[in-house]
Amino acid sequence: MKFGFTFLFSILLAQLAFSQPAVSVIYLPQYVHAAGTATANRTPYVCRLKLTGLTANATYRYYCRFAPSGGSATAGEGAFIYVKQSGEFVRIPNPNLATTANPLYGELTTDGLGTYTGWFMAEVAATATFNAGNKLKFRIFLNNGAGGQTVVAPRPTTTQEITVVNFGTGSTEGTAIRSTPVTGGIGKNFVLLWDKDNITGADQPISGSVIESDGVDASNSFASFYVNDVNGIDKAWGTVIPNNVTAGIRRISQYSLATGNEVGYKLSSDGNWPVSGGGRASTVNTTGGLTNVIVLDGAVARLDGANVRSDQTITFNTLTAKTYGDADFDPAATISSGLPASYTSDNTTVASIISNQVHVAGAGSANITAAQAGDDFYNAATAVAQPLTVNKASLTITANDDRILQGTAIPTFTVSYSGFVNGETETSLATLPTATTTATSASPDGMYDIVPGGAASPNYTFTYVKGTLTITASQQPQSITFGALATKTYGDVDFDPGAQASSGLQVAYASSNTGVATIINGKIHITGAGTTTITASQGGTSAWHPAADVSQSFTVNKAALTITADNKTRLVGQPNPTFTVTYTGFVNGETNTVLTTQPVAATTAGNTSQAGTYDITVSGATADNYDISYVKGVLKIDPLAVQTITFATLPAKKYGDTEFKLSATASSRLPVTYSSSNAAVATIQNDTVYIHSAGTTVITASQAGDATYESASAMQTLTVQKVRLYIQANDVTKNEGEVNPPLTITYSGFVKNEDSSELTSLPVVTTSATATSIAGTYPITISGAASPNYTIAQLNGTLNILPAQGAAQDNMFAYISSPGQMQVNVYAVTGGKGVVQLFDQNGTRLVQVNVTLVKGHNTFHIPTGNVLKGLYHVRVAIADVLLKGKIIIQ
Repeated sequence: MKFGFTFLFSILLAQLAFSQPAVSVIYLPQYVHAAGTATANRTPYVCRLKLTGLTANATYRYYCRFAPSGGSATAGEGAFIYVKQSGEFVRIPNPNLATTANPLYGELTTDGLGTYTGWFMAEVAATATFNAGNKLKFRIFLNNGAGGQTVVAPRPTTTQEITVVNFGTGSTEGTAIRSTPVTGGIGKNFVLLWDKDNITGADQPISGSVIESDGVDASNSFASFYVNDVNGIDKAWGTVIPNNVTAGIRRISQYSLATGNEVGYKLSSDGNWPVSGGGRASTVNTTGGLTNVIVLDGAVARLDGANVRSDQTITFNTLTAKTYGDADFDPAATISSGLPASYTSDNTTVASIISNQVHVAGAGSANITAAQAGDDFYNAATAVAQPLTVNKASLTITANDDRILQGTAIPTFTVSYSGFVNGETETSLATLPTATTTATSASPDGMYDIVPGGAASPNYTFTYVKGTLTITASQQPQSITFGALATKTYGDVDFDPGAQASSGLQVAYASSNTGVATIINGKIHITGAGTTTITASQGGTSAWHPAADVSQSFTVNKAALTITADNKTRLVGQPNPTFTVTYTGFVNGETNTVLTTQPVAATTAGNTSQAGTYDITVSGATADNYDISYVKGVLKIDPLAVQTITFATLPAKKYGDTEFKLSATASSRLPVTYSSSNAAVATIQNDTVYIHSAGTTVITASQAGDATYESASAMQTLTVQKVRLYIQANDVTKNEGEVNPPLTITYSGFVKNEDSSELTSLPVVTTSATATSIAGTYPITISGAASPNYTIAQLNGTLNILPAQGAAQDNMFAYISSPGQMQVNVYAVTGGKGVVQLFDQNGTRLVQVNVTLVKGHNTFHIPTGNVLKGLYHVRVAIADVLLKGKIIIQ
C-alpha cells in the first residue's frame, strides 16, 4: 500500500514537472555587443534552445528578449527577430502576443512530447541593461498554446549568462569580426565562433551571427561594418569577439537553419585566420575595436564541409646562372595562397639553403626545389624544381718580378693572386701554381720570363701573367740620362727633373743657386726668378759603379703681375678720393708686401675740373720675382644731381577757411620753401598758407640746391572760392490804411566776424504796397548788394496788410478783377472749410463755390461771365462766421 502511494505520488510529481515550461541551452553565445544608451553599434544575436514542459502538438505564440541577470522574472528588453522554419526572418522591435492583423509575435509548434528545439534571435536595446560588463540571460515569452493573447508564467529563462561587451581596444572590450562571402555558406544558416578545436555538449560558443542575407533591414543603429559590408551581402556574416580570448577563435561552424546540425566548419590551430587581401590576423587577445575590423577571407575560411582546405600552387621561374662567389639570393618562388615557400637543394656542394635563401657553395649544377607544406587552410602544394648552374670564378695568377746578380742561384719565385672570393686565399686551391724560368745562375746579364702555371681548383678558372727576372753583372757601370730642363715661371709647382740611371737606381739632385730652386723629395722647388744649375748623380751600390754626374742649366722667369687702378667717382667741386689699386698675378699666396717699391696712383683732375672722365695712372712699383704691367683706371666727375619736387594738387579753399599746411617734398630730402604769386589772395609764412580774399594765386615750392643737388621748383594753383552770403528781407505786418512800417533785412553767412561794412555795394529794400493798398500780402524785394568775397543770395520778404480791424476779426473784400472774373479776398482768423456765394437782389443764389481757407489771407477767383450787369450780394461762410458784401458787375 505504501509502495502504491509512492508510485502514484512520483507520477504526479512527474506530471507537475512536465507541465512547467522550461528551457535548456544547446548553443548560447557567451557575448553580445551593446553600449547602454548608445546602440549605434548593434550586431545580431543568435542562439539555439530547447523548450520542454509544453503541451504536445500545440502551436504557441512567443517572442524572445534579453533579461537582466538577477532581475525581475518577468522583464525582457531588446528587439525580437522571428526566425521561421520556412526561412523568413521578421524583425519586431516591440513584440506582443495580442496583435494579429500584422502579428507582432512568432509561432512555434511542439512535438508529441511537448518539446520544441529551434533558433532564436534578438537585438540589444538603448537601455542601461546593456551597459558594458552587465550579465544577461535569454528569456522566452509564451502564451498558453491555445490562442491566448497574453504571456503566461513562468517565462522560460536560461541559467547560463551572456556578458555585454563594447567595441574598443581595452582588454574588457571587443573587436569586430566579419567574413567576405564564404565558400559553402548558405544564406539564413548560422555561424558560431568557438575558442577550441573540439567541442563537447558542455561547451558554449564565444559569439555567433546569421549568414546573410536574412532579409532583415539592419541599417538602423547597427555597427557600420555590419551595415556596409555584411547586411544584405550574400554569404557574408559579422559579429563581435571579446579582446580577452587567450586561445583565440579556433573553430568557426556553420549550422543549418532547418535541422540545427553542423554542416561545415573550419579550424585554426593557433587562432590566426586568413584575411581579405592576403596575410593572417590573430584573434588572440585582440585590440581592434571598430577601427581595425578583422575581415576574414571567406574563400579560404570556408564552411563547405568538415575543415575543408583549399588548394595552392607554386610559381617558380627559371633560375639565372650564378658565379662562384655571388651573394646568397632569394629563389623568388611565389605561392598562390600567399604562404612562404621552402627550398631544398639536391647538391649541397654546389648550393645549400640558408635562411630560406640559396647559398652558392661551389661551381657546378644543382636542382632547387620549391615546396609549401600547407597549413590549417591550405593543402600541400605540388613541389616545383628548377636547375641552377654555378660557373667558376675567374682568378688571375701573376709571377712577381725578381732581380739577381750574375753568378748567384736562381731564387724561388713567388706569385700574386687577383680574384679570390668569399675571403679565400691560395689555401683553397687543390693544386698550388709554380713559377719557372729558362735562366740559370750562369746565364748572361739580361731579362728572362718568369712563367706561372699548374694551379688547379674546382671553383676557379685561371689566367696567368708572366713576370721578369733581371740578371745584372757584378759592379756594372751605369750612366745617367738627364735631358735639358724647360724654362719655368716663378710660381710654377714642384716637378720631377726626369733624370734616369741605366741601373734603374734612384737619382739624386742638387741646385747651385737655392735662391732660384731647391730640391725637395727628389723634385725641383722654385724659390725665385733667375738661373741655377741642377746636377743629377747616382752613387752606385755593391752591384753598380757610381755614375758620372750630369748637369743642366735651369732658368726661372719672373711671373706676370698686373696692377690696375680702381675706378673712382666724385661730384664736381669735391676733392679727389683716395686712389686704390688691384693686383692680378701674385703666386704662392703672396701679396703686395713682397714688392720692393709700392705703386703710386695719380690723375690730372683737380678740385676745379669740369664734369667728365679722367685717367688714373699707376707707376713706380718694383719686384724681384714679378714683371709688372699697369692698367689705367677712370675718375668720373659727375655733375650735381638733379632733384625733383613732389607737390600735390591743392584742393580748392573758400574765403574764410583757416590757414593750412603745405607738404611738398624734394627727392634730395632737402627742405622746401614756398611763395605766393598773389598776396591779395594768400600769403605764406614758413609752410603755412593764410587766405585773405577770394581769387587765384600760384603757390611755388622751391629747393635752392646744395653742393650735390641742383635747384628745383614746382607750382600749383590755389583757388579761393567766394563764400555764400544770404540777405533776407524781414517780413513785416500793418493794418490797412496805415503807412508802411520800416523795411529791415537780416544777413547770414559772414565769415571772419565781418559785417555789411565789407560789402562794396549795400542792398536796397523796396515794396509795391502803399498806405492805400488793400488787405493782402505784398513782396518785399532786395537788390543791389555786391562783394568780391561773397556770392550773395538776396531773398525777398512779405509785407502782410491786415484788415483795418486788425488780425482778430474775419474780413472779406470782393471786386471784379477782370471782365468775367470776380476776386474775393478773405482774411480768416482761424481758417477751415467754407463756401463763397453770389446772390442777386431777389435773393436768388447764382454762384456757389466750396473753398478751404487757411488762417490769414485767402484769395479766390470766381468766374462771373454768365452774370448780367447789376448790383449783387457776396457772402462767405466759414463755420459759424458769415461775411457779407456787395459788388457791381458792369
